[in-house]
Amino acid sequence: MRRVFAASAALLLAFAGSPARAEYRISAGDTLEVTALSIPGFKQEATVGIDGTVMVPLLGEVPAVGLTVAELRKALQKALPAKAVRQRNADGRESIAVIEPDEIGVRIAKYRPVYLSGDVTKQGEHPFHPGMTVRQAVALAGGYNLLRFRMENPVVESANLRAEYDAVWASIARESANVWRLKAIIAGARPDKAAAGAEASLNVPPSRASVAQKLAEQQLRVQMSDVSKEKEHLQRALTRSQNQLASLTEQQAKEKEGVTADADEYDAVRALFQRGAVVTTRLTDARRAVLLSSTRALQTTVQVAQLERDKGELTRRLERVDDQQAMEAMEKLQVSEDNLAALRSRLSSINDKLVYTGALRTQLLSGSRTRASIAVFHPGKAGSGKSGPNLTDAAEDTELQPGDVVEVVLKPDPALRGIGDGTGQN
Repeated sequence: MRRVFAASAALLLAFAGSPARAEYRISAGDTLEVTALSIPGFKQEATVGIDGTVMVPLLGEVPAVGLTVAELRKALQKALPAKAVRQRNADGRESIAVIEPDEIGVRIAKYRPVYLSGDVTKQGEHPFHPGMTVRQAVALAGGYNLLRFRMENPVVESANLRAEYDAVWASIARESANVWRLKAIIAGARPDKAAAGAEASLNVPPSRASVAQKLAEQQLRVQMSDVSKEKEHLQRALTRSQNQLASLTEQQAKEKEGVTADADEYDAVRALFQRGAVVTTRLTDARRAVLLSSTRALQTTVQVAQLERDKGELTRRLERVDDQQAMEAMEKLQVSEDNLAALRSRLSSINDKLVYTGALRTQLLSGSRTRASIAVFHPGKAGSGKSGPNLTDAAEDTELQPGDVVEVVLKPDPALRGIGDGTGQN
């Protein structure tokens, strides 16, 4: 008997020493049930409105927000006994009953829901029950969900993303090499000099850039060789034109001298003819000689003018070879840089997916649990003296209150950050 008494005393002392939990105070959104034991028909469930009142039979709207259940029961025990209730008996006759204070009952039929968001399977509102913890609320929401989007098999999805990741990297390497090649063309760089700093300028991991770089160097050599051949061809044509022009110019000078000599001879023959010293045929031959030499001189002048025009055209074409190629390269460079920016954006997106799918894959294969970062947003409690809401960090065993909003964020293992980020698996 003494042992039982001692145990009871220790239990009472333990309860006395523990801090008493603050009694819950009614808030807007709670559903209350008011009953009277002697009157079966007197049972009413009503939700507390945003104005802080609840509808009670015979009384109408009664203030409830900020009160405890016991305080509201006392208020109703004072107001309802003065009311007479008309009720129908089993035999169909009506009678009037007066509600006794002790018969009045008040309870919270349904609390305000709690809300879960973030990395849970089912986001949104969930019913609250007294003593609910974060762990229980997450269980009601279907548990943690590392990915908000669904995937049939994270292992297969991770493999598919890795293949897509490698394909995009290969495209980036090719496009980067193409950008390097076009810049070298614009700058007029020689392949043997431009290739020295190629890998650094590509901004691509060397393991991925080698093949694309070699191909770009070969293309640059072929293109530069083609340009050199075109310039050499034009230069040879220009040299031939200059030589022909020099020859025709010399011929033109001689023919001018011949025209002058023929004209002088014609004048002399004509003077002799006027004195009757020569016959008509001699004068005719002299005139024909002047006409022939003048015609040859005119033809040579036309050829000289044509060669000068050809020379000017060849000179212009030779000067425009580099300019034309640079203009075409600049147009292609703009397109290539736009493509490169789009590929890098796509690579970043795939990288983010790889981080999460890799984390989920590891979680599924190892069976290990991911640590969650939990924050609880407490709305202002009526009658608590705290008018504003507050945000606190919480654990899975943290007890919730009606109306709390729980934000869950799952963070992948830091060791998995190397997956798909282009730093460790290139």
